[in-house]
Amino acid sequence: MIWSYSVEDGLPTLTVCGTLTMAGSELLHDATIKILRRHRAEVLIDLSTMTMTGRDTAAVFTRIMAEAVLWPDVLVVVCAPAGLTRSLGPAVLDPRLVFGSVRAARSAALANVPTVSEILLPVADAARRARTVVTDACRRWDEADLADPAMLVASELVTNATVHAHTMMTMQVRLRPCHLRIAVFDGSSAPAGTRRAGPAGDGRGLHLVDAVSTAWGSTPLSSGKVVWSALSR
Repeated sequence: MIWSYSVEDGLPTLTVCGTLTMAGSELLHDATIKILRRHRAEVLIDLSTMTMTGRDTAAVFTRIMAEAVLWPDVLVVVCAPAGLTRSLGPAVLDPRLVFGSVRAARSAALANVPTVSEILLPVADAARRARTVVTDACRRWDEADLADPAMLVASELVTNATVHAHTMMTMQVRLRPCHLRIAVFDGSSAPAGTRRAGPAGDGRGLHLVDAVSTAWGSTPLSSGKVVWSALSR
């Protein structure tokens, strides 16, 4: 197995040729993750001329996608021929990320991603405003089923920043092919984390976020941190 790496029209592309073995899958994983961390944007994996030795080797793509959804969110799309697509079924890759041609995969990766951004003060009313913003976004994007979990996540992340960070914050809501992303940036470097709930129910917020999210986390930034959640579409 060999691969080549290039950037075309701003899109990093990893082209894999030959036969993917179990040993080769580890090398492919490491190479792809390096690209994700370097570019932190969209990445195309072109498997047009690749074959696999068995279904077990396909699991590497599940691992790659699981890491891509972490902050900063990186959209990874895959171009695979029909024969290989059967091995990359829904149990391995979400079909919304697999395309039959490089052209289609490139179009999906380079498509404009809707983003809603709202600057919020650390006041009691901030969580209510956050709920309104995400509800409006879900309606606009025809994602009504996500409105309730999105409101919960937005409310808890903003409340957490209001209570603990005490700084101005920015909430971003972004639609991805497989997820709705909610992120709250604040000016505090103290990481957000779950804690034991108190007798009055306080401390449950991030446990609720964890319960409804595909993935979530608190990531340090030079300006403070971002606490984020990915909700499965």
